[in-house]
Amino acid sequence: MTSDASAAEKRPRKSDGDRLSKLARHKHIVAQLTAAPTLRASEIAAALGVSGETIRRDLVELQEQKLINRTYGGASRPFALEPALTDRKTLMIAEREAIAAAIADLVLPNEVLMLAAGATTFHIARRLASRARDITVITHDYAIAGALAVNSSIRVLCCPGRYHPTEGYVFGTQTIANINSYEANRAIVSATGISARGANDADDEAGAIYGAMVKRAAEAILVADHSKFDQRALTVFAHWTDIDRLVTDRQPEGALATALREAGTEVIIAQP
Repeated sequence: MTSDASAAEKRPRKSDGDRLSKLARHKHIVAQLTAAPTLRASEIAAALGVSGETIRRDLVELQEQKLINRTYGGASRPFALEPALTDRKTLMIAEREAIAAAIADLVLPNEVLMLAAGATTFHIARRLASRARDITVITHDYAIAGALAVNSSIRVLCCPGRYHPTEGYVFGTQTIANINSYEANRAIVSATGISARGANDADDEAGAIYGAMVKRAAEAILVADHSKFDQRALTVFAHWTDIDRLVTDRQPEGALATALREAGTEVIIAQP
């Protein structure tokens, strides 16, 4: 197939003589950004057969709708934003419970875990409290510490640091220094999003903690439901070569699946 023919297949269909509607152009741009992280305005204009000025107006409108980020000369995927913790705890409950159960099956007596903050890891803490015995958990999240404390056989070590009033965890240089003073069998961390590049977080302070935990454990486990797939956020705190296992609820596809396979990261699918 020639490159011209291939480009024609990617172009939205329209009736002969009809001008492509703005809605169709917008759908095309957003769809293309699911396949490629960035697009050039000149390439979009050529593919759609419209002027550069038309595409620039389209990009302005799509950015106002928070569907894209405008860049110099084109567009990129928007960064994921983390909803408030109270909102996150009401989302994807079945998927997170399934992930929590899969994690609990992995944990053995007398292990030392590092458990990072997050809505998914909170579910994991509650599951560990009901099933685990004689383990030690290092955490910087007060809600997680409280959930684990109901099980008297679990030793909970809380990190020091600056308290985050809306997220309920501590962060900062004291927290990271404390994490670096420990060794663990497993680090269990969550993320705002995951992509072919690795695990990312919308909060750079939280990302720094997660990255430190990953480095201090013999095994690093990332927990993320499928809504996190192909989402980018502010900071990449771990590449896939740093992550031993991804526990999720759906099989990754495309570039993400390729990156996981090439890095040798094991994927565990937890069915809700």
